[in-house]
Amino acid sequence: MSVIIDRRNLGTRSSANQDRLQRRVRGRVKAAVEKLARRRSLGDMLDTEQPIAIPTKDLHEPSFRRDMRDAAWEQILPGNKEFRRGDRIPKPQGGDAGDGGGDEGVGASDGLGDDEIAIVLSADEFLSVLFEGLELPNLRQTRTEDIQLDQWRRAGFVKEGSPSRMHIGRTMRTARARRMALRSRKKRELEALVRQAETLDEEIRTRHGYGEDTSIERFRLDEIREEIKVLERKIKAIPFIDESDLRFAHIDQQPRPVTSAVIFCVMDVSGSMGDIEKDLAKRFFLLLYLFIHRQYRSVELVFIKHHGEASECTEQEFFGAKEGGGTLVSPALELVEDIMAERFPAEHWNIYVAQASDGDNAQDDNRFVQERVLGLLPHLRNMFYLEVNQDQESALMRIYTSIAQECPELMTARARRTEDIYPLFRALFTPKAGVAHG
Repeated sequence: MSVIIDRRNLGTRSSANQDRLQRRVRGRVKAAVEKLARRRSLGDMLDTEQPIAIPTKDLHEPSFRRDMRDAAWEQILPGNKEFRRGDRIPKPQGGDAGDGGGDEGVGASDGLGDDEIAIVLSADEFLSVLFEGLELPNLRQTRTEDIQLDQWRRAGFVKEGSPSRMHIGRTMRTARARRMALRSRKKRELEALVRQAETLDEEIRTRHGYGEDTSIERFRLDEIREEIKVLERKIKAIPFIDESDLRFAHIDQQPRPVTSAVIFCVMDVSGSMGDIEKDLAKRFFLLLYLFIHRQYRSVELVFIKHHGEASECTEQEFFGAKEGGGTLVSPALELVEDIMAERFPAEHWNIYVAQASDGDNAQDDNRFVQERVLGLLPHLRNMFYLEVNQDQESALMRIYTSIAQECPELMTARARRTEDIYPLFRALFTPKAGVAHG
């Protein structure tokens, strides 16, 4: 006979309160991850497990307590040498909260206050929270054999699994079917024995009325009644639930065909792009790179860097670029057109362009940029332009903004600080996101 140990916390707290607690803690963790993404290097965060500090007040579920201000309330403090009856006991101060006192304080910390605990996230868990709810906008079905998005789906029931995933309804139905199958044969045998006992008992009474000997019949009747008792015990001994009845909900990570997509990453590496500008641009592209590889199994990434000329490069050359010189943007857009025509026809691919620049461009080239962008947009699902470290809109940004007013697939944003990159990234890749202006 199997013994099932229910490890669920049934207590006196409702499941609704527990759900609210989990959502509240998850919200704190998400806020901490977003804060880390704004301020710290992504490379540093992904190298090791990340301790996330959250206030301990979020770990308490709501409950009713007696009002301490009630005059009828009395409290005995053993060993008290400081207070007397009627004294007011000051409320204890919170611990050294540091950064963990409130919403603004949620995040990683070298030291934890008395009212904080640390939750350690692996790199995979960190990215899962970081990119939760984001997706490539306007994906359309083209070919289904190239890109597959991993998705957790229900896959029936299994006989082994985690206790938390035990399916009560399916387990009970299986147990009931087993009990019915085992009891049905024994009940038929029991009914037959009962009928035999009734027939034999009637025969004994009849023969006893004629004064005949009934010792043999009585002996057989006792045997039948003993068999009935044994059979009844066997029926009662059938367990209500057995280990073979357990059924667990099973989920499986299955690839779901999405579509075919390519993203052109275009970054200005000219002399006007200083260390701050390049750091902001690379931070944006690094987020994009991690997001694509985390959320999608196969999306093409094409890296293009440009100054006075444009060239396709590897991701190592792209993120390590330290070039200089003058700035021309149109050659980069022209190179995008050429690569599209050669390798990524628009009728078979969802095409995206992500461009980052400080907005510095030769005045004569801005007209060609406008023509190139207007020629590209009909073939693109979306185009993202990020202008970095500029207090005022550049002439290039004004061109993009004017086009974006007529073409919603063009999204523009401006980032002046490291903290601006992640919120802008979420604004661009949140479903049904609009144009994000810095």
